[in-house]
Amino acid sequence: MLKSNGRRFEKKNATAAKWRACVRTLGRIKKRGGKKMNFTENLRVLRERNGMTQEQLAERMEVSRQTVSKWESGASFPEMEKMIQLTELFGCTMDGLLKGNMGQADRKEEKLYEAHGNRIAKMAAAATCICILGLAAQAAGDYMGIVFLSESGLPFLLGALVGALLWLRVGMDSTHFRKKHPYVEPFYTEEQKEVFHNKYMTVMTAGIGILIAALLITAAAYAMSGENGESMGDLMGCAFLVMVAVGVSMIVYIALQASKYNVEGYNADNAWDNSEEGKANGRRIGKACAVIMLAATALFLVLWYTGIGMPLSSLTFAVGGILCGAASVLLNRRKD
Repeated sequence: MLKSNGRRFEKKNATAAKWRACVRTLGRIKKRGGKKMNFTENLRVLRERNGMTQEQLAERMEVSRQTVSKWESGASFPEMEKMIQLTELFGCTMDGLLKGNMGQADRKEEKLYEAHGNRIAKMAAAATCICILGLAAQAAGDYMGIVFLSESGLPFLLGALVGALLWLRVGMDSTHFRKKHPYVEPFYTEEQKEVFHNKYMTVMTAGIGILIAALLITAAAYAMSGENGESMGDLMGCAFLVMVAVGVSMIVYIALQASKYNVEGYNADNAWDNSEEGKANGRRIGKACAVIMLAATALFLVLWYTGIGMPLSSLTFAVGGILCGAASVLLNRRKD
């Protein structure tokens, strides 16, 4: 009983302290001419940062959408009780809400978003490159006649393992960042987008050009190989895969950079993922992918223990990944 009364007393004191802080802050604002600009801008920034529409905020605050619209336009000012609700909802102080500059926090968030996008693009490109280079190293081992490497498939496995771990890191980093930053105010200017578009066209064209060159050079080398066709085949296979690794990595990198510049798409994806329908959609796709990868693992073990060979049996995971991608597309019920 005493503990319960104590908790009620502490809660009343905390509420009273918030009221006194609100009164003091409002008093200071009135003395300075009743500036509402900071509050109206901060309220809009906080609402958008949390991925909320005016209707959603109004529902949380138990007011009409028109009331929220008036708060953001400066036509009216919330009562002190509502001000306290807003600070609790957005996790900010009263001074920060009324006098702070949330725009500066947005600029910091812009830098974090930019750094995150660059890091993800580099890691994904590196993961892709390492996976393909593992196959190239396998072909090089065959060419040099190293039996252990040729039969064990060790280069391929190491490349696949390191690449898969890097892709796992990419996924974990992206998920963490999206949860921490559900909304980012679009900040790229049209000029910046145009500059990037030129870079995108150059890098994408170069990547595709390298892939085409790899095919042509390999075909020409095979045609001129003559009697040494088998040994030259392993060597040219290695060279072909190295060129493919470079070309595909360039394409992956620039494609993810393009995704980074689409801030509006990033916000739309987060809004969908955080909705009830989006969460149900994610669970459905996750279950399907789990079943596919379990089946791929079972098939891998069967092929491995029956002596089919490690490189061939390991392809089951690649096929599983492709099937997961297909399942994600087919089961996705999002309507853009």
